[in-house]
Amino acid sequence: MVRMYLSGLSRKVALLISLGLITSLGAPSITSAQIPQVQAPLPAAAPFSPVGDITWEIEPAFDHASPFSEGLAPVRVNNRWGYINRKGDMVIRPQFDETWGFSEGIALVKVGGKRSYINTDGKVVMRISSRVGFISPAFSEGVATLEVGDRWGYFEKNGKILFPPQLDKARDFSEGMAAIQKDGKWGYVNRKGKVVIKPQFDGAWEFVDGLAAILVDGKLGYIKPNGKIAISPQFEDSNDFKEGLAAVSIDDKWGYIDRKGTVVIQPQFVRAKDFSEGYAAVFLDGKYGYIDKSGKLAIAPVYDDFVGVFSQGLAMIRVGRQAGYVSQSGELAISPQFALAADFSDGIAPVKAGAKWGYLKHPKP
Repeated sequence: MVRMYLSGLSRKVALLISLGLITSLGAPSITSAQIPQVQAPLPAAAPFSPVGDITWEIEPAFDHASPFSEGLAPVRVNNRWGYINRKGDMVIRPQFDETWGFSEGIALVKVGGKRSYINTDGKVVMRISSRVGFISPAFSEGVATLEVGDRWGYFEKNGKILFPPQLDKARDFSEGMAAIQKDGKWGYVNRKGKVVIKPQFDGAWEFVDGLAAILVDGKLGYIKPNGKIAISPQFEDSNDFKEGLAAVSIDDKWGYIDRKGTVVIQPQFVRAKDFSEGYAAVFLDGKYGYIDKSGKLAIAPVYDDFVGVFSQGLAMIRVGRQAGYVSQSGELAISPQFALAADFSDGIAPVKAGAKWGYLKHPKP
């Protein structure tokens, strides 16, 4: 994510089960590696034409369809949301005004302004008081954030309060810790609700692969789980580490560093996304293409905004207003023909074909 735009914001979510709010049913600096800038762009791709046969896992029949999580997916039919299984069967009938994906066995739903959590049978297991502000649609490591009266805390999936709502802000748990803001400064608490890294940073985010981004005097760096600086704050913006590399912004250009803070791909892009399956989308000459981990351009920059990450060997791309999928070789696997589309996961991807949504089957057997 782009941290500077999100500085001071948690994933705006929350809930509470006490007070009647829920009814329980020393760091190195970066050094420049000897990595050349990206090679000249590849020749433009040939005109697009249909590629391969389209196979539907679930035929388009929904007004909207979301990705699957834990075997179920939210879908909208006639302005009401319900849930389907992988066969396309409606297992929780459309009855909700809003829904979110299942997380650790429960999902947040909303009906007539009232929020609750349901289980996979569609049964309400927690009701949320109207006094609660933001509410977490997802649990992380069995814990979710809560906000009441502009104060934040944490509760567990069994309804037990882990940390009362007395914090300025609170972020999700990851790798056993969560970033919290107290008296204007950010630190970290553990799963017992104990402060393990005292609030001292201007901003702090989730741990990923043993490192967490922190903000100090307007610059971003990374810390270790013991609170010691791993990479000194020096970046204008940054992403989490993915596959050993993190996208960072230096002098308004994006490049990539390794876990030691060494620049391995020189800052040269207007935008840069995370690596996935060895490739990352970058914005070059007004279009998106993909680079490999050496920094070489692997797929020519011919695609428009809102491209996806590689998943199961394919990435969602856009040409004008049409979405399709490209392979890691740079060849189109599915030509741009959908109004909207998402990345593949577990062999399927939700796409909008005409006026309806369905689930596309991965073209590779």
